[in-house]
Amino acid sequence: MPRTLLTLPALLFITAFLAVPLARTLLEGGVNLGIWQDPYFLGRLAWTLAQAAGTAGLALLLGAPLAYLLSRHDVPGKALFLRLLLLPFVTPVLVAVLGLSALLGPQGWVTRWTGVDLSDTPALLILGNLFFNLPVMVRLAYGGFSRVPPNVLGAARSLGASAGRAAWTVALPLALPGLAAGTVLVFLYSALSFGLPLALGGERYGTLEVEVYQSAFQLRLPEASALILGQLALTLAATWAYVSLGRGGVGVPVAGLPRARGGALVGLLLLGTLTALICFAPLLAVALRGVLGSSGPTLSYWRGVLGDPDAGLLVWNTLRFAVMAGAGAVLLGGAFALGAWRARSRVLDVVSLLPLMVSPVSLAVGYLLAYPVLAATLPMLIAAYVLLALPLVVRSLLPALRALPPRVLEAARSLGAGSWGVLRTVTLPLTLPSLRGGAALALSTVLGEFGATLVLTRPEWATLSTGLYDRLGRPGERNLGEACALATGLLLLSALVFTLLDGGRGEVT
Repeated sequence: MPRTLLTLPALLFITAFLAVPLARTLLEGGVNLGIWQDPYFLGRLAWTLAQAAGTAGLALLLGAPLAYLLSRHDVPGKALFLRLLLLPFVTPVLVAVLGLSALLGPQGWVTRWTGVDLSDTPALLILGNLFFNLPVMVRLAYGGFSRVPPNVLGAARSLGASAGRAAWTVALPLALPGLAAGTVLVFLYSALSFGLPLALGGERYGTLEVEVYQSAFQLRLPEASALILGQLALTLAATWAYVSLGRGGVGVPVAGLPRARGGALVGLLLLGTLTALICFAPLLAVALRGVLGSSGPTLSYWRGVLGDPDAGLLVWNTLRFAVMAGAGAVLLGGAFALGAWRARSRVLDVVSLLPLMVSPVSLAVGYLLAYPVLAATLPMLIAAYVLLALPLVVRSLLPALRALPPRVLEAARSLGAGSWGVLRTVTLPLTLPSLRGGAALALSTVLGEFGATLVLTRPEWATLSTGLYDRLGRPGERNLGEACALATGLLLLSALVFTLLDGGRGEVT
């Protein structure tokens, strides 16, 4: 069987539901490249790059030292902490927006305590980006530092190097490709974010992604096409750099690590506390806001949500759409990862990341233009979900396939096993945890998906995300409280699905 044949179904799917709709959007009204001479759009580009670079830099400054200390010291609760760090990644965007607003918005708790309102500053958007992306940096950096052999650091210490100097001159250069890859990935996620800049950036701090949304829905397609092309050029360059820099993975934690003491313990406490505040405080704020009213603790918000006649429909739609999309993503992504592993093609690596490089909003508009017969149909909505989930399955499974010991596969073949026999008896059992992790990430992401749903959904297909968005659009304390209660339920559902499937082992690399 040709090595790339397994990638064909996913390639056809990406062509039909990414390349064709994107091309249809770009060709609909032509491309107005003149906007790149407009100071307004150049300013949006500069801000997009600045906020993404700032997020990536802060994530590196916080995440790399914490990851190094975790990889070199035995700390109580370390495994649990690393698993909990995946919780922000599977948190729906609207839940994060609610949490940040409850803490730092005009009426937020921190704002009332300190008198400092961050709602009209770029700081709130940067913190939102860090909420989602700092865990990615910590876990990828932890994997890179875990692969540094302890005896190499021991040799440096025996030659008189201090602990800090050994980390700077030995561990850092060896882990640098992984750190650089993590930085690029955080930059990509921050540059392509839609929900956060739309909700937190406002008109002043909107990014290119927000401009694509506004231009497309005001039918200024030539402008939208030019913005999409500029965004694609930027993200394609960053994605190629990411694929070239590192392969990711979780590393192999060293047994018998020394307990953290002295400066290492202080550093772990400070960096760990700061990371926990950034990553978990917004989630705690949402949960508390769902049970706290202006007059004190209350369950009225939860009663309002549970008593809604449409509550059962919201949960049912959310679950069935996630299961259908997750199954499609696992089948297509699993086959693609196998084919890409056998082909050893960097181009296929880049292709697997293409769905993360394109605005879901622009794709949704492209679907309506390219497939008008399928507009407002369930297959189109599920296809959009599968496209968003596909890269997560591939990026979880591919590093595990590349880490398989060649001698094990050769031994199976020498015993007479054919290609399918090796796949069934060796490859699949060894990579099943990563496949389950990818499925967990895919399902959790689809559960809270919002951008494409907003464009392609119908009233009878309302999900928990659209129900949450609907309540946020209504004024009043009760609607905000019910939105927080609904957000807490959505977060718990995502965490439950993720834990049952994966248990915290999934990775995005």
